[in-house]
Amino acid sequence: MPTFRRRTRATTETVPSQRTAFALTVEDLQVLERVTRHARTQLLRHARERDLGVVDEASGHRLMLTLSERAGAARALGHAGIPMLVEEAGTVRAVVLNLESYGGETMALAEGYELLDRITLLSRLPRSVALVGGVFTLPDETPEVDALSTA
Repeated sequence: MPTFRRRTRATTETVPSQRTAFALTVEDLQVLERVTRHARTQLLRHARERDLGVVDEASGHRLMLTLSERAGAARALGHAGIPMLVEEAGTVRAVVLNLESYGGETMALAEGYELLDRITLLSRLPRSVALVGGVFTLPDETPEVDALSTA
């Protein structure tokens, strides 16, 4: 059961310890947006399934909506990293594999696999998340963003 801590302007809710995340950079988010946009286009073009909910899930479109919300919260809080839950790394993997199976462009696939490698490394450095205004956030410090940027 979550515990609550009060702050003067926003309520911070500590979530159970099983919810962990790592920090993406703005550049990571931009790459993911390009890959998911291309995946959605390819899925709509080739898939028999015309249910937009299924296409949105398989292309990563829903994940992008969630990450965009978290990016806004991170920016408003002055945090450098954008939280991605560890379990969401599997969604990125599925998006890239779906894109490959639907004949995605070579550049989009290359970017997707490179980002997937980075996300796989980042997911090995998870931290507990908190909810601020109903949005997952990470603590102020985002050491993995800096550590991987210099690697």
